[in-house]
Amino acid sequence: MKHFRVIFSSGALTDLKTIRRWYNQKQAGLGKQMVDDVEFSISSIELNPYYGSIKYKNIRTVSCSKFPYTIHYSIDESRDVVIIAAVFHLHRNPFWDRDDA
Repeated sequence: MKHFRVIFSSGALTDLKTIRRWYNQKQAGLGKQMVDDVEFSISSIELNPYYGSIKYKNIRTVSCSKFPYTIHYSIDESRDVVIIAAVFHLHRNPFWDRDDA
């Protein structure tokens, strides 16, 4: 299996910063634990980009193991790249699946 490089959209990076800040306000260090959980899930995607199930057109998702978040991503096979589009709470609709988008 070929190796895919993982890149983050600016929106995904903003999601992570916002989530980390929110958790750190609840308890010191909790934000780092959440980011570690995301990184663990991303390592699964790096090993096998097709690991996540398709949820919306070409968007795949992988759930974090400890925190209630999913990583939404697409695969650009022509460039061997996985693009992390967003990190969403399980009870929040992603922007591409909302009526108000």
